[in-house]
Amino acid sequence: MSDLNNQSETPASPSGINRRGLLKLGAFGGLASAATALASTAPAKAMATGAASTEESNAHLFTEHDDFPYVVANDYERYHQERTAFSYFHKNQLWVYPNPDMTKPGFTMEDIALSIGAWDLNDRLNSYSSNSGYDLGLYNWNNPVAPEKHQFASKEHAANVIKRAARHYGASLVGITHQDDRWDYASFFDGVKNETKTWADFPFKPKTVIALAIESDYEGMATTPSLVADAVTAEGYARMSYVAYALSSFLRNLGYNAVASGNDLGMSVPYAIAAGIGDSSRMGLLVTYNYGPRVRLMKVYTDLEFVEYDKPKTFGVREFCERCKRCADACPSKAISQEDKMSLYPHEGHDASTNNVGVEKWWTDSKKCLQYWNDSNTNCGTCITACPYNKPDFWQHRMIEKMNSLMPGPLHTFMREMDIWFGFGDTFDEKAVARFWDPKGRKYDGRG
Repeated sequence: MSDLNNQSETPASPSGINRRGLLKLGAFGGLASAATALASTAPAKAMATGAASTEESNAHLFTEHDDFPYVVANDYERYHQERTAFSYFHKNQLWVYPNPDMTKPGFTMEDIALSIGAWDLNDRLNSYSSNSGYDLGLYNWNNPVAPEKHQFASKEHAANVIKRAARHYGASLVGITHQDDRWDYASFFDGVKNETKTWADFPFKPKTVIALAIESDYEGMATTPSLVADAVTAEGYARMSYVAYALSSFLRNLGYNAVASGNDLGMSVPYAIAAGIGDSSRMGLLVTYNYGPRVRLMKVYTDLEFVEYDKPKTFGVREFCERCKRCADACPSKAISQEDKMSLYPHEGHDASTNNVGVEKWWTDSKKCLQYWNDSNTNCGTCITACPYNKPDFWQHRMIEKMNSLMPGPLHTFMREMDIWFGFGDTFDEKAVARFWDPKGRKYDGRG
């Protein structure tokens, strides 16, 4: 039986109201009736199964843009990989690994082993590429390419074939955009070897970038910050390389140069925005319609250019983030801006040494963020867990998110408060670790 039908397994709010009572609330200007009316427009199959509606059925929720949807300053300068916070910590040998308190949930020997197991797999596939370097593991630059280029029937057909292949290999989301110098690192840096290369060393001139996202486990991320959540991160990094490498091999076997990319070569968030698979957020991470910020991003660079490009799509995240600030409130290192509005440049007193300056955004202090990783012996992820867009795929949530796009303003505040009330986005929640290890398991997609 689906957990959706088992109220005893659904955490209740402090007031005793169950999460499933969300649609029974009528004190917010007829919210329940509005939600019901809106729900009636959703496809019957999606509503019956609890599955997220397809993008086509939700097209009215998105605003499509011809250009990048955030202002880029005229004096914008390309970003060097050496300026990332990861590189800063490598160069200055700031990484430390304190012994965890093994009496705490999320830090027991079983939790430690879970994390090590996932990181071991990632390290064998990609060495230390998750936080530094280039041309490593499955992200290597030199692989054989078929001598004859396959001719696609049309640009649309090429895009459809690439996206189907990407989903077959495990991508949750995929979009295609043109290569853009603004989002590529001006130079590459290996903080372990202390070596630098440039695009002149790259084996070909990319024309297209395929942006990919994979969903991270909801139960695991609900335990942040903990070593269980770290295991989710590590497993995600391993899958990133597998999916991106498989797709790059697919293209190489069709006669096109292609290189898989994780955190190297360029910035994944602006490429994902440009490719239409998500929107910018206060925490600096991509927020997707389907999974919120609970995704890992990767890319494939290729010289294929006979392909239909996607356009950026926004769905109200910026306006929601202006009112919400849950991630900033929850951040244990106070690394996320509390400013109401995005800006082209950091506010006074902000350490922008690791930031990509000249792009409209909220500003995060990556050094503070990574220092907390050090201090807690985790990869944190608290901001992801706290975000109201980080939702299991209940149909109720899909309705609220539809209303968020169609009825902004006060509803943003309502969405934030209901998220807190019903216990979603709780952080430092030791009970979440127990739920993760629960032998009964849990299903959040409503399909039982």
